[in-house]
Amino acid sequence: CDAALGRFRPRSQADLAPSGSLSRAEANLAALRCLRELEAAGRPPGPAEQAVLARWSGWGAVPEVFDPANERFTGLRAELEDLLGADGYAAASRNTLNAHYTDASLVAAVWDGLAALGFEGGRVLEPGCGSGNFIGLAPKSAEMVGVELDPTTAAIAAALYPDAQVLAESFAATRAPEGLFDAAVGNVPFGKVALHDPVHNPSGQSIHNHFIVKSLHLTRPGGLVAVLTSRYTLDARNPAARREIAELADLVGALRLPEGAHRRAAGTDVLTDLVILRRRAPGEAPRGERFERAVPIEVEGGGAEINEYFAAHPGHVLGRLYVGRGVYGAEELMVERTGEVAPALRAGLEAIAEHAKTAGLTMTPPDGAGATPAPLALVGRSAARPEGFIEAAGEGFTEVRDGAAVSLAVPKTQSAELRALLGLRDAVVGLLEAEAATRDDTTEIGRLRADLNQRYDAYIAAYGPLNRCSWRRTGRMDPDTGAERLVRVRPRRGGFRTDPFAPVVDALEIYDAEDNRAAKAAIFHRRVVAPPPARLGAESPADALAICLDDYGEVRLSEIARLLGADETTTRAELDLLVFDEPGTGQLVPAPEYLSGNVRAKLAAVTQAAADDSRYEANVSALRAVIPEDLGPDAIDARLGAAWIADTYVEEFLRETLDDPTVAVEHAGGSQWVVKGGLHGVLATSTWGTARRPAGDLAQSMLTQSKIEVRDQIEGGGTVPNPTETIAAQEKAAELAERFREWLWEDPERTEALVRTYNDRFNAIVLRSYDEAQPALPGLALSFEPRPHQLAAVARMVAEPATLLAHEVGAGKTAAMAMGVMELKRLGLVAKPALVVPNHMVEQFSREFLQLYPQARLLVGTKEDLAGSEGRRRFTARAATGEW
Repeated sequence: CDAALGRFRPRSQADLAPSGSLSRAEANLAALRCLRELEAAGRPPGPAEQAVLARWSGWGAVPEVFDPANERFTGLRAELEDLLGADGYAAASRNTLNAHYTDASLVAAVWDGLAALGFEGGRVLEPGCGSGNFIGLAPKSAEMVGVELDPTTAAIAAALYPDAQVLAESFAATRAPEGLFDAAVGNVPFGKVALHDPVHNPSGQSIHNHFIVKSLHLTRPGGLVAVLTSRYTLDARNPAARREIAELADLVGALRLPEGAHRRAAGTDVLTDLVILRRRAPGEAPRGERFERAVPIEVEGGGAEINEYFAAHPGHVLGRLYVGRGVYGAEELMVERTGEVAPALRAGLEAIAEHAKTAGLTMTPPDGAGATPAPLALVGRSAARPEGFIEAAGEGFTEVRDGAAVSLAVPKTQSAELRALLGLRDAVVGLLEAEAATRDDTTEIGRLRADLNQRYDAYIAAYGPLNRCSWRRTGRMDPDTGAERLVRVRPRRGGFRTDPFAPVVDALEIYDAEDNRAAKAAIFHRRVVAPPPARLGAESPADALAICLDDYGEVRLSEIARLLGADETTTRAELDLLVFDEPGTGQLVPAPEYLSGNVRAKLAAVTQAAADDSRYEANVSALRAVIPEDLGPDAIDARLGAAWIADTYVEEFLRETLDDPTVAVEHAGGSQWVVKGGLHGVLATSTWGTARRPAGDLAQSMLTQSKIEVRDQIEGGGTVPNPTETIAAQEKAAELAERFREWLWEDPERTEALVRTYNDRFNAIVLRSYDEAQPALPGLALSFEPRPHQLAAVARMVAEPATLLAHEVGAGKTAAMAMGVMELKRLGLVAKPALVVPNHMVEQFSREFLQLYPQARLLVGTKEDLAGSEGRRRFTARAATGEW
């Protein structure tokens, strides 16, 4: 026991957890009994009791204790349930995945390595501190703060090390100012699980990477973070976590420990790395070792991928690399132990320290030692004053016109309301900017939301709903309903409607004009915006492609390669048939786009290209697989006048049917057909026509889709229909049309040619599906969750130049339109999107739009605003300022 601090000082691993599952379990149980006795007595442990507590090793090395089928631990399990209680027992069972502690010899080496890198003391964070091995071996100059999820383990750590602050909570829930700590050290938990931490893990990183990133955020610039972590922090194919780390810190160095390094302390052979990082100051240029990419290597047993740092520094792998069967049974990169681990670790740390001194990567003192980290600066409202911006100026008001603030005349009866509206405007804009600045629900955000509620409640009490209106009779009747038409009238409110942020204020309410009732929008109760998490990497080529399309609206091979941490040649090979090279343009096209549309035309073009370039052969195979099955004659409607049937076939039919070689047919295009001949003879005037409408004449009418009718002259020069002759002519026309359908398919060669023509022209389209679309929609209010059909609509608006949203009433077209135009603008596909709605819906549409996109800049105007040259000039001037 350290006499100066009153804390336990382990000399070696022998003072900590024993080896062997049974002895570990018994030592844990003894420590637990001791803890309960101390809690009951309300006193700190003595030296002998500290020795008992120190042998607590957690349950990660003995998970079989919690297996009801394991009879070996039946008696121990019963006592354990009694000591822990139901909740504690459940927490201990859950914690077996991560409750692995670090060998004392390795801990001591890490602390000595930090000292060599310039650590002389200060406040040190240990996330996932377990029972406190790093705390116990810390130098006296270290002010330790540990975080431990398991309440029993946290209580033991606190009892062993009373001078340290031990927080019994999930590290995801820990809230501390940025840069509070001088250093962070420890053995972070490993696993694919992602903890919910909207502030420090918005991208959903796995637990070990999350702990590293959060530790960096909480460490001051110039401070060090030294953690033992899963090898997949550095070796994972997806570079996103490493890029997030690289944005905050420089890699000082890393050492890969061999399998078995943690066997004595934790009973596990998991492969780990010691990673040492130096927190970089904002604006400071990166200067550490390169570590973002995983690169292929060949070792004994086969090929594998390893971080580029270890590829460049093979001596920092403390053992022999080979490919073998890992902890979970799969073939993976392994490190065979070739000697004692602790001495090799110390030697590696000495080499890293020497390099760090020459590279300027050692720990540096804090700027302004002892200063409290500055709070996050919040902007009350945008410093920009766009055209039309209204501001209170003493007893009066000003409005920005043509870039200058000019006096605005406001009736005295409306001045107080206008001031209240301007206060609401500034409050809501300030709250939105504060939410957009951080994912943390800070006290400042809470204060701003409370201020907004107070201002709105005061306004409602004084004036009524923001969107209140009255109805004025017009004296005009609606021809459809027979009811009198009414006009909605809104109060002037001091001319606030012309302020560019007026729609944002109106969007504070969900308003029912029929009942003049308003309800508070979501922003009064919860966060509606948040900064989008950076997508720095991807797990697979498909994920990388989806991110690229979502960010840029097109395939960019360089961006996909960056997301995968690979070169472009390798990336193109891995994308395989997710994208296709398009002949002629040289562009990469996503498979859903390339394998839809007129696939027959695409197949013809790429077949020709493949004859000269073999890389297009994959396109040919893929297109052939989606070509629609050919339709046969029985499924094709062949009629006289069909544009796909050439005039030569019609001419041949009439000549053969009417036995008249003089018949000629010409087709100029569309419905412009001309039939010459076929007006004489029995076949033309009796068999296939009538005396007054011979077959050639009927064919002309059917080809041009004209009305077939026979009319008689009457006295006075007019005509009247002849029903008898008309019916006779129509019957002959029907017979002629039916004969044409039969004749067309009687000749095999003609049939084959016509079937090919029809299928190539009309059976060539494959519709593209957007049912699986998942656009990220940055900026969309967090309170709104789009439905699948709305996401599909947005994806279609982005992919196709013209889209009809023929959804029925209530299906959410307004939301789909808003999301669609915001995506089109974000991707740069349009510059200033315009939404045209009926005049009476302008305010409602604007309000609903800004409830979906609270930070959008929506320029609103009606046809009255554009009346006259001055109205159009002012509206154009407003449109020219800001990103509307």
